[in-house]
Amino acid sequence: MSRQYNMNWIVMGATMISVLMGMSFVGLVPSETMGQASNATTATGAANATSAGGGGGETTVVMPLGSSAATSGGGYEPATITVSPGATVVWDNQDNALHTATSGNPDTATPDGKFDTGLVGANQQSKPVTMPTAPGEITYFCTLHPFLVGTVTVQ
Repeated sequence: MSRQYNMNWIVMGATMISVLMGMSFVGLVPSETMGQASNATTATGAANATSAGGGGGETTVVMPLGSSAATSGGGYEPATITVSPGATVVWDNQDNALHTATSGNPDTATPDGKFDTGLVGANQQSKPVTMPTAPGEITYFCTLHPFLVGTVTVQ
């Protein structure tokens, strides 16, 4: 290999190390920093609590800033939504912590398998989650913060 080629690799390696050290200095890990995304969707409130009727639609539920603290009083917004069978729901994590929306029993932190967003990174949205087609009320919670509880009513 040529001397110039080796020097380019050294410079690139030093740059990468500097960037990683800078991120650790401010308390961010690379996966959090690289995974950040801007999000113009901040739909909350009653207008967003019911999805479009007739075979689906998409509803957004927000995980607000500070909701990872048990004492914040914050939770999923809105806490209760009503959707059509087979509708999709997106969870918008506006907090600075990871969250999930997992159906099941929040008292025992036991998932029931009806739906699960998986981990939703800070300032990111979940992939659209298809709700069950059977009517009923489904309780869900955050597996990392089980005090965060919400309800989906399928009707």
